[in-house]
Amino acid sequence: MISKPLRAVLFALLLPLAARPAGAGGAAAVLSYEGGAYLEAFSAFQAAYGKEVPHFDISRGAPELPPGTDLVVAFGGRAAAHKYPPGVAVVYCMAPGVFKNPAQDGRAIKIGLIPKFSDILARFAEAQPGLKRLRVIWMTPTFDGFTEPFRTAAAALGIEAAPAKVRSPEDLPEALRQARASSDAFWLPPDPLLMTPENLMILREFSWSNAIPFFGSTKGMTREGAVASVGVSFGEMGAAAARAALGLEAGVKVPALVFPEKAELTLNATAAKRCGLTLTPALLRKADYLFP
Repeated sequence: MISKPLRAVLFALLLPLAARPAGAGGAAAVLSYEGGAYLEAFSAFQAAYGKEVPHFDISRGAPELPPGTDLVVAFGGRAAAHKYPPGVAVVYCMAPGVFKNPAQDGRAIKIGLIPKFSDILARFAEAQPGLKRLRVIWMTPTFDGFTEPFRTAAAALGIEAAPAKVRSPEDLPEALRQARASSDAFWLPPDPLLMTPENLMILREFSWSNAIPFFGSTKGMTREGAVASVGVSFGEMGAAAARAALGLEAGVKVPALVFPEKAELTLNATAAKRCGLTLTPALLRKADYLFP
């Protein structure tokens, strides 16, 4: 006959992992800063994840993960670039300049800042029906691998996508001057090295002065003068991170780069008018936000 103390020990050992108290292991979230867009994305993550997880603000110091943590969801470049303990899988988002190397960093899933290329290009073609030549301008090396898939997706829609990588922000005006003679429009991905207030002003002034549409990848770019941007909302990034985390926990094979499911379309009526474009009622109905 098993004694009561021994029965208690056996019962504790047989408890399922899901029954362990919050903070005793499992998943944890790390934010580059506990506020603004990072907090918005984290809130959406937790809602989609379906259970509370401990979270840390890395701007206050290195996170002290609870014992047994085997999954970290990181929000922002600083949180994503942090070196986590061996064996801890990392799902990271809102980090355009960070690509973790699985050989060095272990299991890592990146939530992309860019929707499917076909979705992006289809919206641009709706905004500019005569679009045939699109100049793609970027600087961050991590975007180098996107050029060929983007060109393939563009070709399927009858659009020639011409890459124009710049070595420094000072090269941006020259890249734009070259675009004036050989492009119908230009697109800027969410490149942290080029997305500065000064560069966005240069892009807007060039676009509006030459009536060459500037297409962006964030709501902020549209606000600063892009005709249209197709990007991913912070809430959708958080939801995509939750889906990836749940997939990892369920043993599902999750790709190293995940494209969020829902794209956000923003339009700028003034920019469209300055570039000689008319935003159709059908396109306006698809927009998530319209700047006057």
